[in-house]
Amino acid sequence: MSSLSMRSLAGTLAGAVAALWLTPAHPHAVCGARIFPATIAIDDPGVLDELTLPTVSWVPYNSDSAHEWDASFSWTKTITPSLSVVIGSGPTGEHPGGYGWNALDTELQWQALCIPDAEFMMKVGFDVSWAGTGTGINAASGRENTYSPLVDAGLGFGALPPSLKYLRPFAITAEFSTTAPGYNWVNGTPYVTTFNWGFTLQYSLPYFNTQLAAIDNGFLKHLVPIAEFAFQTPIHNGAAAGALTTGYFQPGVIYEADKWQIALEALVPMTGATGHGVGVIGSLDFYLDDIPNRIDEPIFPHGLGIAPGI
Repeated sequence: MSSLSMRSLAGTLAGAVAALWLTPAHPHAVCGARIFPATIAIDDPGVLDELTLPTVSWVPYNSDSAHEWDASFSWTKTITPSLSVVIGSGPTGEHPGGYGWNALDTELQWQALCIPDAEFMMKVGFDVSWAGTGTGINAASGRENTYSPLVDAGLGFGALPPSLKYLRPFAITAEFSTTAPGYNWVNGTPYVTTFNWGFTLQYSLPYFNTQLAAIDNGFLKHLVPIAEFAFQTPIHNGAAAGALTTGYFQPGVIYEADKWQIALEALVPMTGATGHGVGVIGSLDFYLDDIPNRIDEPIFPHGLGIAPGI
């Protein structure tokens, strides 16, 4: 690499770090003029105080050819303006099959980057699903902790030239992670490690309303049409466990208000191992940053002083 390229790269990285340090925390996942809404299949790229209560889904035939419904609840609490912890769980029901509560899930998230002019945002996280906390039909699946390092990123199209202004409300987000058990084998039973990836394509009418032209319809100006894709591919012990790639295509729409949002999407299986028939999933999210309460501020609002943003 030439010295000029090295200097350009160094300048870019320095600018990114400056953007992270100097960009204040916002309600919602905000970077520049872009608001990234909370999405269902993958996480948004922001760190904020948020309550998801609940996310509910139903599929007519899952991978075991059973009717399945799921509900999940999660609370995201900021520790510093750029660091948060997420706590979540919820029940699952199958017919035939039974009922059970999913294992307790926790995740530590760090807002690694926000470049306002580029509408680019990224966070990294580490998720743990805790063994022994599942019940009923989910008790056996929680015999070992599972660990998931992850990256979430989002990019708005707001930097496009004026000639492409009607494309500027578009944004993409993506998530990449692995999920690994504490042990590969337990008493002759294989535990599978998976590579998980997904992305969304969204068109923000709230962005159109504020950045391009006013939308007269009070309902339409809050909508974000969205398409989500999410897949899980075995990368270790998959053959031994008989595990195959699963994934869904989730087209839908988000209604984004000031203090809350509601999302509704279809669940379209993308592989035979995922299941059969189109299901549905919906979520209700509350932005605690925007709702007056006693827990909407970071525990350490000025950070801990141990790293940028922490």
